[in-house]
Amino acid sequence: MLELDNWGRVTVSLLVVSGFFYVLVLVLTTKMSGSATPEVLLVMLGALGAGFQQVISYWVGSSSGSSAKDKVIAATAEKTP
Repeated sequence: MLELDNWGRVTVSLLVVSGFFYVLVLVLTTKMSGSATPEVLLVMLGALGAGFQQVISYWVGSSSGSSAKDKVIAATAEKTP
């Protein structure tokens, strides 16, 4: 799974997921004047939430199956003369 061509994907995925949870914790624990959450944190949470959803879709969804299919086709093509 962690071949050389996957390291970029894994790194970006880890950054997005860890960033999402970091900002989520900040939103839940930060209190400003009047106990309002800073709006910039809410915007960051929304953007990272969308990225988080795309990361999950990539690793669990059809992109994962498509990648596996491409590897099978490449292996089959190498075997045929």
